[in-house]
Amino acid sequence: MEQQKKQPIKEKVLAAIRGGEVEMRPRWRFVFGAILFGTGMMLLALVLLYLVSFILFTLRQTGIWFIPWFGSRGAMVFLQSLPWVLILLSVVFLVVLEVLVRRYSFAHRKPLLYSVLGLVCIITIGGIVTAPWHGNLFDSAREDKLPVLGGFYRGFGLQRFEGVRRGFVTGLAPDGFVIKDLRGITSTVFITPRTRLIPKGDFEEGDAVVVFGVETSNQIEAESIQKITE
Repeated sequence: MEQQKKQPIKEKVLAAIRGGEVEMRPRWRFVFGAILFGTGMMLLALVLLYLVSFILFTLRQTGIWFIPWFGSRGAMVFLQSLPWVLILLSVVFLVVLEVLVRRYSFAHRKPLLYSVLGLVCIITIGGIVTAPWHGNLFDSAREDKLPVLGGFYRGFGLQRFEGVRRGFVTGLAPDGFVIKDLRGITSTVFITPRTRLIPKGDFEEGDAVVVFGVETSNQIEAESIQKITE
C-alpha cells in the first residue's frame, strides 16, 4: 500500500521535470549558497561578540560595572548609565542571528527558548573572555593612534557619570584622598563614618578604586568605595 502511494508522487515529479515545470539547479549553486549563508552568519556572530565584549569593557572601564553592589541608589544609577543604544543594537543582531541559526535542522527542531538561551550564553561567555582585548585599542585611542575607531572608544570609555569615579589615588588626606580619573581630572574624595569600604582598610597612593557618592564641584562625599584590580 505504501509503495503504491509513493509511485504516483514519483511519477508526478518526473512528469513536472519533463514538462519544464521544475527547474533543475546545479549542485554548485547549493554549495555556493550554503557557503555565503555560513559566512554571513559567522560575520554576524563576530559583530555581536564584539559589541557584547565592548559593552562589558566600557562598563568596567567607567566604573559602572561595580555600582549595583552599592545599594539601591547604586542599582538605579547603574540602569541609567547603561549604554542602551549598544545594548539594543546587540539585541537586534541577536534576533537576526537566531533567525539564521534556526534555518538549520539541528536548531529548528529545538524549542525557541533553548536556542535563544544557548546563543545568549555563548555570546556572553565569549564577551567576558574577549573584553580585556579592548584595552589595547582603548589605550591607542587615548593616544590618538586609532584612526577609525578612536572616537568610538574615547566616547564610551572616557564617559564620566555624576557621582561615579574610577581612577587612581594620587594623594592622601586625613579625611579621604585625591583621585585622578582616566581623563586626567582630579577629584577630592571625603570618607565619612557612613562610607562603605570594599574591602575595609586604608588606601595608598596608586590604588585603583571606584568611588560612588554625592559630587559637588569635583568633591565627592563617598557612600561606597571599592578597590579594584587593574
